[in-house]
Amino acid sequence: MPAFVPAFRQNARKNAGMVGLKARATFGRITIMAIGSKTLIAAIGLMCGLLSAAETDAGKILRPGDNSSFATGQIDLVAAAPSGKLQLDGSVIQAEQPFPDVFHATMNASPGLHSLVLLWEGGKKEVHFFVGPNPPAAYKPFHQHPPIPGVQCTQCHGLNRRGRFVFKGGCFDCHQRDGFAKIHTHEPAVLEQCGICHNAHGSTVKAHLLYSKETACKICHSN
Repeated sequence: MPAFVPAFRQNARKNAGMVGLKARATFGRITIMAIGSKTLIAAIGLMCGLLSAAETDAGKILRPGDNSSFATGQIDLVAAAPSGKLQLDGSVIQAEQPFPDVFHATMNASPGLHSLVLLWEGGKKEVHFFVGPNPPAAYKPFHQHPPIPGVQCTQCHGLNRRGRFVFKGGCFDCHQRDGFAKIHTHEPAVLEQCGICHNAHGSTVKAHLLYSKETACKICHSN
């Protein structure tokens, strides 16, 4: 059970349209009080979905992207997971940890298809990438960000007072502030969290966008 899931209690009372016995379902710190089997099943389904999503988001392979291709075999890898372990084609990768539960490694991969797996307790993430010329049609060239070799994690990240790994800003140390509003339709102060819409570690799409512009706008705007 993720620690950040808040405890709550939902109580339901009998009414004319509901018939059934009182049922109680407990999930760690989460307690649901429901009347009738249909209500209980729906509540359990909702909670299982939330918990499943939370467990899945606990680990991320930030670089390389899934279905990406590389002209050469030198791959720069970034991943994050609680007590995570990395495997390339089934073999363990020895990665450095610049911050707690954050992994970074530079490896040389042979030509062909590869599987990169991130494992942690209760979860797994897997991406595939191709090395060499003539990649399969589904594999697109990966563009690393920052595009300059040797940029350290501490350029953009740090630890907060609670010791948690966080983004500390600094995008405009490299990117031009002039013209930002023309491209983004907002001033930088409104869109200060660049990672909401961009993959700051690189991707296979233009501008490292996570979504289309229409989808990105709806994150904050309802219409």
